[in-house]
Amino acid sequence: MKKIILLFLIIIFGCKAQSDIEYKEYKDRLIETAKRCYDRQLFWGSGGDISVKIPGTDKFIVKSTGYSLGSLDYDRITTMTLDNETIDGKTPSHEAPIHGNIYKIRKDAGAILHMHAPYSTAWATAGMTVPPVTQQSVKLLSKCGIVKYHPVGSNELIDEITDLYKDKEIKVVFMENHGVFVIGKDLEELLNNAELVENTARIAYLLKSIGAPKEFKFE
Repeated sequence: MKKIILLFLIIIFGCKAQSDIEYKEYKDRLIETAKRCYDRQLFWGSGGDISVKIPGTDKFIVKSTGYSLGSLDYDRITTMTLDNETIDGKTPSHEAPIHGNIYKIRKDAGAILHMHAPYSTAWATAGMTVPPVTQQSVKLLSKCGIVKYHPVGSNELIDEITDLYKDKEIKVVFMENHGVFVIGKDLEELLNNAELVENTARIAYLLKSIGAPKEFKFE
């Protein structure tokens, strides 16, 4: 009986150890980037989510639901297929199907962020995209998407965001009364894009206190 119990424990904990080792490099990078995003106040509480695609596979790793991005670890992330089937981990974020859909239609997307940063979310809640008021923001924000409010996890929200990302020029999508989706070729570019969106949103807001913000255009 003891041998059976011992064998059972070896199987259970052995599988858990193997699960943690699999794609360890990408899991570590995802956890590190999530904490950097949280430190930069791109998220509050357990809202929002982040994911990274595993190159050469049909899999991605995403934040599990109900956890803060500032406290992610191996037990708080989920490995999934692009068809949104859970391979390993706890219940994924409600927006995980959106991540899977984007990875399938956008080969240039290696990482995805859904943030609730205050300034960019304020523009989204007002039903507006952030105007590219600085030279640095033109490439990223000249063409963005925006969707009307739909409940979290609803098919309407999933379908409308997916449809917008079929346009290869769009990297940022604003959601009314909700937040912002951002994509990048990898986690480093993703963080840079997210910070640029939020910083530009803040600058545009400050400009509105002076007068109407004027979009920057290269001559």
